[in-house]
Amino acid sequence: MAATGLLNSILDSATRTAIVVTDFDGRIIMFNQGAANLFGYTPEEAKDRHLPELTFSKEDRNTHLFEHIVERVRNQGWVQERLLRQDKSGRVFPAISTITCLKDSTGQSEGILEITQDVPNLFGLENELKSSKNFLENILESSIDAVVTTDPKGHITYANRAFKELIGLRGHQIIGKHISTYYKDGIDQARQIMNKLREFGRIRDYEFDIKVGDRIIPIRTSDSLLYDEYGEIVGSMGVFQDITARKKLSEKLSATQAELIQAVKMRALGDLVTGVAHEINNPLMASDTFLHLLEREIGSKLGKRVVLLKECNRKIENIVKKLMEFSRHSEFEFTAMDANDAVMSVLAITRQQLLNQSIELELRLNENVPRVLGDKNQIEQVLLNLISNARDAMEGKSHKVLTVRTDLSQKGQQVEIGVSDTGMGMTPEQIEQIFNPFFTTKDSDKGIGLGLSISYRIIDAHQGKIDVKSELNKGTAFTVSLPVYQAEGERAYTNRKPEGNNVS
Repeated sequence: MAATGLLNSILDSATRTAIVVTDFDGRIIMFNQGAANLFGYTPEEAKDRHLPELTFSKEDRNTHLFEHIVERVRNQGWVQERLLRQDKSGRVFPAISTITCLKDSTGQSEGILEITQDVPNLFGLENELKSSKNFLENILESSIDAVVTTDPKGHITYANRAFKELIGLRGHQIIGKHISTYYKDGIDQARQIMNKLREFGRIRDYEFDIKVGDRIIPIRTSDSLLYDEYGEIVGSMGVFQDITARKKLSEKLSATQAELIQAVKMRALGDLVTGVAHEINNPLMASDTFLHLLEREIGSKLGKRVVLLKECNRKIENIVKKLMEFSRHSEFEFTAMDANDAVMSVLAITRQQLLNQSIELELRLNENVPRVLGDKNQIEQVLLNLISNARDAMEGKSHKVLTVRTDLSQKGQQVEIGVSDTGMGMTPEQIEQIFNPFFTTKDSDKGIGLGLSISYRIIDAHQGKIDVKSELNKGTAFTVSLPVYQAEGERAYTNRKPEGNNVS
């Protein structure tokens, strides 16, 4: 009896913890003071009452929750439940209950022991936490940048929608995979990034490539380590930006800048050459005069030497003439012209030379290309130069094919004339210099390196472009692009002098 009294005294001393004993049907056997304080019933009022009817919410009573709990307690020995409880006044509140099986001295189960504590604002805090979690997830899911988190070993723990779209997989196919799976350089890249993170804590604007199937995607990432409340590293977070479009734009900008530099350089060279040509012409004319007089006065032996000197003068005169052509700011007669007609006119002149050198001609002319606004004679001069260069480049080759084509550009704003060969080709260093005056890959007796420079200025005057692609021992392909003719734009082109822009 003394032990029973002591036990009841201990149970009643737990004034903030409800301790209730029931049989398996829920009939209350013991109801301590803590239970009385929590539920509002005195121990006398509660005794022999049905616990669910007395303290469970209406919804839980209707679902027979107590019966399910009893079944789980019988099978598992104990359960912990988060429940909505109800007191005598009808107030509903959240509580956490630990429910165990009560056994007698022989070990037989004879009832249920429930220990319950009121947790003020538990559901409110959970709702706030859930709301905050949803808010943060909505921010991450709405980000246009890919966001991914990993555990300390590099396994993915979270990936937002942008990352899934970047990789092209669903969430369940990504979570748990090692992040290096998507790195072009694999685990070595992952280790490199983690070493930087451990050294600096975070990294910004770090660029590398990821691999998705057969695609290589350039990425700019900013990463940081994730810590728990004890300062221990629990993972990392990376924000990925696909910079494919940015890289293409940068490359295009670099190409445009190179074109501008080339155009400015050519204009400056043109002005310089004009002055040089005039300076050479004056003493050259005087030299010719004196040589003519000497030729009359001296004998045959010296006369032969004078003839050689005159031939040297003719070569110098020819160079000066080419220089003048290169630098000349002449007016062009722009009319609506057919690119195919220009090609056929040039081939009519060069076809026999091609046959003599066993060069196979392959024509791919698009009969539907629109007209361009240009000076037909000048465009033919450009084509003659390109075909002549192609012919010389294939000298000594066993397989000689000259391909001339016309087509409309993909955007439909320019007509393209292509001239390609199967000749010796060029190195990247040579390609960078081919439009420079006096640069040539030919022997000195086959050209002085002004043909492409003059062609460059002609196409510049037409607001066009000359592109070249070449590979050593695999041939060269030139593409001349000319704007499509528009009737209302003809006056704007007429008598336009060449300027240094929009060429490559």
